[in-house]
Amino acid sequence: MSHSDKSYGCNGDRQPEEQAADAFVKKLKGEPGAKPGFEEFLRNQATASAGRRVERVWNGTAEHANRPEFLALREQALAYARRANQRRWSSWNSIRTFRGSAAACLGLAVVAGIVWQLSPYGFRRGIYETGIGEQRVIELADHSRIALDSNTKIRATLTADARTIEMTRGQAQFSVTHDPMRPFKVMAGAHTVVAVGTVFTVEYADQTVHVAMMEGRVAIVTPDVSGVTPIRNAVDSVMPHTSDVQTESPPTTIELVAGEEMRFSHDGRATVTHEADLEAATAWRQGKVIFHSEPLRDAVNRLNRYSAEQLHIEGERLATLRISGVFEAGDSRSFADAVQAYLPVTADYSRGGITLRMK
Repeated sequence: MSHSDKSYGCNGDRQPEEQAADAFVKKLKGEPGAKPGFEEFLRNQATASAGRRVERVWNGTAEHANRPEFLALREQALAYARRANQRRWSSWNSIRTFRGSAAACLGLAVVAGIVWQLSPYGFRRGIYETGIGEQRVIELADHSRIALDSNTKIRATLTADARTIEMTRGQAQFSVTHDPMRPFKVMAGAHTVVAVGTVFTVEYADQTVHVAMMEGRVAIVTPDVSGVTPIRNAVDSVMPHTSDVQTESPPTTIELVAGEEMRFSHDGRATVTHEADLEAATAWRQGKVIFHSEPLRDAVNRLNRYSAEQLHIEGERLATLRISGVFEAGDSRSFADAVQAYLPVTADYSRGGITLRMK
């Protein structure tokens, strides 16, 4: 094989894309002689196409910078690059180590690598928690506001590149300050909600996740789920083709817009509702809980966040019976009375808490 016919794959010693990306980063950082160095790449017949691809990727981000699904995929590219090269990462001032999976998703990895290298890495981290029956509103340093429901715990980390919320349990409503260069990520279990500037709620309980959209849109990065089409069109125009490179399958990215909601069940199955009941999704802000044909198990789990008098269910059959209605958050006894009135159920108050069992 002649030099001109050489195919650059994952095992190349020094690929043109890596050299071009390295030169392009130096130009962006204003290093002496960097601009002429990158222009030389564009003039050289052997490296011109790689230089143009790197330049096109960077310029292409302007059109899609505000799209949450693009930001979500940028975060994925960063994660792939770090994981694939963690043993060979020698310097933040070089992009040479973007090989393997980074080469396979060059269009995103180059952008991610540039951001990774140029950004400072100071951060602020805070843990916020509410007790049973308590609600509170917090404001982050970026002026985003988070309303925490009862018995909720989150950890907030703000860096120069991203604003990350790790949800341990409970429910919260997020009013996100617009900042396209710092995506706002809410991590609940295996799922990550990525936003730019929007209003939405996330509920995370018993390994289930519920996301409801009030304003704007978000992208949800999740392990691959059947029946849901990944969103990748936003970056197709800036992604070079690398058909000869083997890559691991990326997670699925799903977009939600205002008025929609998504639920992830215990087994990871996803359900999207295009005309969501936003009143029910935000009823907790007014001290209410609304159920629409919900399994009794899930209803009890939600109600138990609001009251020290805990509800218990005996028997799997009872747990799967469905219930609808509007209830006062924290009033477990009124809920037990309603269940007894409409279902073949008795309530036992003798053992502490309230035990529901079939008649």
